[in-house]
Amino acid sequence: MTTRRWDPLRDLLTLQERMNRLFEDTLSSASRTAPPLDSGSWVPLADVYETAEGFVVQVDLPGLKDDDVEVHVEGDRLVLRGQRRLSETTRPDNYYRMERSYGPFSRTFILTSDVDPDRVSANFKDGLLRLDLPKTRPRPSWRDRTERGEA
Repeated sequence: MTTRRWDPLRDLLTLQERMNRLFEDTLSSASRTAPPLDSGSWVPLADVYETAEGFVVQVDLPGLKDDDVEVHVEGDRLVLRGQRRLSETTRPDNYYRMERSYGPFSRTFILTSDVDPDRVSANFKDGLLRLDLPKTRPRPSWRDRTERGEA
């Protein structure tokens, strides 16, 4: 019988990941603007912000290539899917420690207005995917409306 050494850091990181998913699922089900996380082995971190012309999404995807990621825009939804694979040269039983998550991921973002799918641009560099998603009809920013006396 083999005994496994207790690794408190691994247990703490696993607990933190589970808590993060629980909070995200709970908060997203309470708000229609933030959809629940889709199923997957891991969840890449993302920043999403809106400009007058569109949306910008930045997703951390270290260790992935652009061929490992699919991006779909459907109306007001942005869907990212992909997979992080183990190195083909190293077997999992050779690892002393394995903290990074591997396997498939899927993220869906609901945007506040429709995006023009023909004008979406992507830049993938150094593990950071940046998507620029132009709106079908850009709306003036709050500051522009205030200056014109519309707000």
